[in-house]
Amino acid sequence: MIRNIVCLFIVLMFIVSCNGKKQNVDLIIHNAVIYTVDSSFSIQQAMAIKDGKIIETGSNEQILNGYTAKETNDIGGKTIFPGFIDAHCHFYGYGKGLQEIDLVGTKSFGEVLTKVNEFAVKTDQTPNPTTKEDVEWIVGRGWDQNDWDVKEFPNKTQLDSLFPNIPVILTRVDGHAALVNQTALDIAKFTIKTKMSGGEVEVRNGKLTGILIDNAEDSLKKFMSKPNFNTIKNALLNAQTNCFAMGLTTVDDAGLEKSIVDAIDKLQKENLLKMRVYAMLAPT
Repeated sequence: MIRNIVCLFIVLMFIVSCNGKKQNVDLIIHNAVIYTVDSSFSIQQAMAIKDGKIIETGSNEQILNGYTAKETNDIGGKTIFPGFIDAHCHFYGYGKGLQEIDLVGTKSFGEVLTKVNEFAVKTDQTPNPTTKEDVEWIVGRGWDQNDWDVKEFPNKTQLDSLFPNIPVILTRVDGHAALVNQTALDIAKFTIKTKMSGGEVEVRNGKLTGILIDNAEDSLKKFMSKPNFNTIKNALLNAQTNCFAMGLTTVDDAGLEKSIVDAIDKLQKENLLKMRVYAMLAPT
């Protein structure tokens, strides 16, 4: 009698489990090593995702028996981590740099000039515009004279020849020096008599070389045209694409102008910028 009751109970449980309705989700990932970083730092095998959010994590059997999905991925034992967080970075600055000339690894000043000229042609910045008003600056970064055969700071003479009317600023790899052309110096009103605390406008043989050190570089940058919204937008979205590809989903951006923070806010509200941003305001 007891055996019959037990058998009946097992059959009923089987019928109930077969008739149990699975919850619909968008994606099931299973056969994984999932570091949940929950309160107990548990490691799970599978997870169910709906509307871009993780609904549940658990064993393969638990998730596959509890959910049905439009897409199910067996990832063959690969590891899954939560999104990484960068606690101190320059997210916008990184994106802005992606729109500038990358001079890292150049082996000579001649190679620097070639890259600058190619960039100007690619971005349709003619070396001889008819007006200087509202002209966009040519910006590059990353050169290091220690990587060159001639290990000394360059001179602006060739830049002046190539770009007599477009301001050019090429920042050294460490950010503490820059080479600019005469047009940029004229905009900032720097002369051989210019002196400032914490910086140097280099003069050789009674002439400006175009080399600016520390505060001199920072002072000149104040005269650069402000980026428009589309430029800021492209910088942020390009940075997001590259960061997401590396698993970085939250950034603490150390030092942003209010206009950049406003752009971040606008793009997040439009659901274009999905990166979580802890924004530290610059002290201006």
